[in-house]
Amino acid sequence: MTHFKILIIIAILFGMGSCKKDVIGNINCTNQQLPGEYFPAFPKSWWKYSDYNNEIINWSISQEYQECEGLCRPVFLNLNKCVQGTSLIQRFYAGLGTSATVRSPIYSTIKDSILICPISFSTFKQQEAFLSVNDIRYRRKTTVTDTNITVNGFNFTNVLIVYEYNKFDSLHRYYDYFAKDIGLIKRDSVNVSDSTDLIEILKIESYTIGN
Repeated sequence: MTHFKILIIIAILFGMGSCKKDVIGNINCTNQQLPGEYFPAFPKSWWKYSDYNNEIINWSISQEYQECEGLCRPVFLNLNKCVQGTSLIQRFYAGLGTSATVRSPIYSTIKDSILICPISFSTFKQQEAFLSVNDIRYRRKTTVTDTNITVNGFNFTNVLIVYEYNKFDSLHRYYDYFAKDIGLIKRDSVNVSDSTDLIEILKIESYTIGN
C-alpha cells in the first residue's frame, strides 16, 4: 500500500508539472520583443496582396506574443518564424549535433547596406544549415531609404526599397518596397537580361496593423 501511495504522489506531481509546462507560452510571456517600423508585425496584424495573376495572397501574424526561440516575440505565421526588430529569427543546425538561433534581416534603414540572410524574405526559401557566412545564399541591399510610390491608386510615403539577390543564382532578383508603419506594399521581379525591366508580382490590397 505504501508503494501504491508513492506512485500516486509521483503521478500527481508529474501531472502538475505537465500542466504548468503547457501554459508557459500564454501566461508567462513578458518583456515582448517588438517588430520594426517597416515590417510592423505586431500580433493580430495582417496584409492582403494580389499577385500578377490577380490571385489573393494573405500574410498574418500570431494573435498574441509567443514564447519563440527563448524570448517573447510575435510569429509570422506564413513562415512560422519569430519576428524581432528588423529580423526574422530562426533555429539552424550548427554542426556536431548542436543548433543555434540566427537572425535573418528583412531590411535596413541605411542606404547601400548589405544584409546576409539565411531566409529569403522575397520567396520564403530558407537554409537549414550552413558552415560559414560565405555559405549563406541570400543578400538584401537597401537601395532607397525615403521615397514615395503609388500602389493600387494609393500614395505611400516614407518608403524603403530593398533589393534581394541569391549569390549562387542569377535568376533570383527582387525589389521589396516597405512603407513606414505599414510593411511590404509591393514586390517586383527583375529581368536578368534587362535590370530596368521590373515585373510587379505582388501589390497590397488592404491591411491591418495590430499595434
